[in-house]
Amino acid sequence: MVLKKSQLFALGFSLIASLSLEQGQASDFHSPRSLALGGSGHAGPILNDAIYLNPSYAPFLKTYSVSASYLSFNDTHQSNPGRAYGISIHDGRTKLFQAGLGYSVRESGALFTVGASKSFLERFGFGMGAKMFFPNTQAETSFQDISLSSTFVAANWLHFALIADNLIQSDTALRRGMAREIVLGSKINFEGIFVLYLDPHYAPTVDPSERWGYEMGAEWGIMSDLYLRAGLFSNSQIPYQEQRGGGFGFGAGWMAPKLSLDYGFSRVLATSTNAPTSNIHTFGATVYF
Repeated sequence: MVLKKSQLFALGFSLIASLSLEQGQASDFHSPRSLALGGSGHAGPILNDAIYLNPSYAPFLKTYSVSASYLSFNDTHQSNPGRAYGISIHDGRTKLFQAGLGYSVRESGALFTVGASKSFLERFGFGMGAKMFFPNTQAETSFQDISLSSTFVAANWLHFALIADNLIQSDTALRRGMAREIVLGSKINFEGIFVLYLDPHYAPTVDPSERWGYEMGAEWGIMSDLYLRAGLFSNSQIPYQEQRGGGFGFGAGWMAPKLSLDYGFSRVLATSTNAPTSNIHTFGATVYF
């Protein structure tokens, strides 16, 4: 049975509503793919990753898709385990503009993310994102923020992206680790077998020792439908810890004609801000048409 667009969005909103009833709540979000790539992939997000990494890439993903994921982590310094959930919907086929929305939850709060975009001349994409954070306790206040992004498809094998995230950056957002950040993303595709991502970033309002950082990753297509991934990151936002840190990740993904299954692992190492060392596992599934 083929779902219509209205049915797809209704299904997504139903899943979002069910997740919002869980006790855990969330800050920001990494999918299994982006986690395995060390947080990289801004110049080439796949399926619903565009909502969080780079909304301007949505016009180049001409699918309807619904994605859900589960994440668990263990703080190895404080023995403080946690979990997170995510659900998102992507519409890359609407002619007027392309859009997506996501909702993630964990213990500290809930984050609702929306992205909209439009392409020009089949090589340029422009997008805008908005996020709304709802804390899990009355001691904290909710906040909103926005992002702007652009994508340039220089060639089939070479993509670039520029993202300005958390442009408002309230004091509450900064305490949650969501600092204003500029990301320059690049993607190099070697014959569809090996893809390299390099995403340096600059966060002007954090500690000077952490302002410059990067995410970098590689993706190997070992079979037509099976992918291996690995990545590194430095001075990057760690969403579930709500601070910045460095480390590495790896994982795998299987992509069938209408289904994608992904797993990602990440190890966060000690940083100058004493972010706890932690191990993260995340699983996800995406249905697309």
